[in-house]
Amino acid sequence: MSSEELIDALMDFCNAVEAGVAQLKKNLYDLMQQCGNAKPVWDLEKVKWEKAQSDKGEYEKATAEANKDNADFNNLVADLKMHGGKMRKGNFFIWLFEKTQELTVGRKRVK
Repeated sequence: MSSEELIDALMDFCNAVEAGVAQLKKNLYDLMQQCGNAKPVWDLEKVKWEKAQSDKGEYEKATAEANKDNADFNNLVADLKMHGGKMRKGNFFIWLFEKTQELTVGRKRVK
């Protein structure tokens, strides 16, 4: 097997694993809903973010307009509402802006 064939095979494998994980997450979410224990499932990497600046420093923001029909954004907003408008996920502090005309989420990397 050549290096190129090996790379192609590994890329196919990665794509299959990614699709399998996405389906598993969907099935788990459906099962949680059936049990009455639904928690929104979302992926920060699938939300469209733009750089922003405030008096407290740099951060990223995601708006409803930029994420129209984005299930990950909508689920993130629902999860934030369930957590009082703010939470920490991985290396990010995430919050829901309260005083904006457009639905907006902010995120900032934390150490």
